[in-house]
Amino acid sequence: MAISEDTVLNLVGKVYDAALDEHKWPSFLEGFASAVGGCSAMLRSADSEVGKAGFVASVGYDPAWRASYCNHFVKLDYLTAALKQFKLGEVKPAEQVFSLSEQRKTELYNDYFIPQDKVHALGSLVAKDGNRTLLFAAQRGKRAGAFGEEQARLMKILAQHVTRAVQVHGRISSITVEKEWALGALDQMRMGVILTDGLGVPLFVNRAAELMLASCKGVNVCLGRLVLNSPPETALLHKLIAGAAQGAHGVTVGSAATGGDMRIALPNRNEFLHCLVTPVSPEFSARWDTPVESGCVAIFLSKPGSLQLPPRRLAVTYGLSPAESKLAAKLAEFNSLEQAANDFGISPSTARAQLGSIFAKTGAKGQAELLMLLATGTLAHCRDERALPR
Repeated sequence: MAISEDTVLNLVGKVYDAALDEHKWPSFLEGFASAVGGCSAMLRSADSEVGKAGFVASVGYDPAWRASYCNHFVKLDYLTAALKQFKLGEVKPAEQVFSLSEQRKTELYNDYFIPQDKVHALGSLVAKDGNRTLLFAAQRGKRAGAFGEEQARLMKILAQHVTRAVQVHGRISSITVEKEWALGALDQMRMGVILTDGLGVPLFVNRAAELMLASCKGVNVCLGRLVLNSPPETALLHKLIAGAAQGAHGVTVGSAATGGDMRIALPNRNEFLHCLVTPVSPEFSARWDTPVESGCVAIFLSKPGSLQLPPRRLAVTYGLSPAESKLAAKLAEFNSLEQAANDFGISPSTARAQLGSIFAKTGAKGQAELLMLLATGTLAHCRDERALPR
């Protein structure tokens, strides 16, 4: 009986659902087993060199039999060893790899396949990394008979999608780990860090910034947007955010097109916060799944002197020249590039050239990423509650 196009499309959809959520692999495998008349189906990884295996997902398998395979039968599996010779996406019934007469002489066949009534198998190699392989397979009992050409054709169509889905899932997993690491590092910074969109709506707030917002001293959130103590200060902050958001997309119109810095007065005290607003590169913000349609902006908040980095150690750590290390240290103190150039008595073009060299040597994509790198590096102090407004 021919397998319908609707069945194929439905199974392809289930494959990519599983790429986004690994818990949905059984749903795909169940649908596939039903389509090919199988009693079970699986995605199983194995390393033939060390004799280890694991079931990524399976349907129609008793947990005890899965455990017995991983603990014992994997070392006797002649099919796993032969799988290394398969081409990616190639589909073969087990009988083409080893004849039934050969299989009947083995412990694997007699003590593993026969008791489960899984004597016929159809498989495809969907991933390979050295000695490690990932097998996509379905099984049938003795009475059901061997798989035919129609079932092999369906597996061949799906195998290429399973390969792609495994790759996508691996990429998503690595991004998730990187995102968690990066946000965890920001939480250890003693300066406040807030990532916002182009309207000043917070996308991420680190622990230091959370304490600042909770104190309602200097910085707050109103109607979903960041606000300051006075309307003029709030208007300036929003102007810097809008300019930095444009800068994140490479748009430079006006002096605020790359953000800037300002002082935020603290109530009832002759104190203030340094505030630096700067674009976040699309490549950097994409690591955290932050929306970049309106531009992603980083806002750094700190009391004066809370982050002081020795230029000499910056020079050694990142291979910076004396002038570059002094500029990097100055920027880490929440000074704008223009202010740093003025303090050092150099032209803005010279400062920009030095900053470009700093980016190249540190790997930073912009001033926001540079400040995050310096503030989370081994030269920076850990988060210190004394740096926060009281």
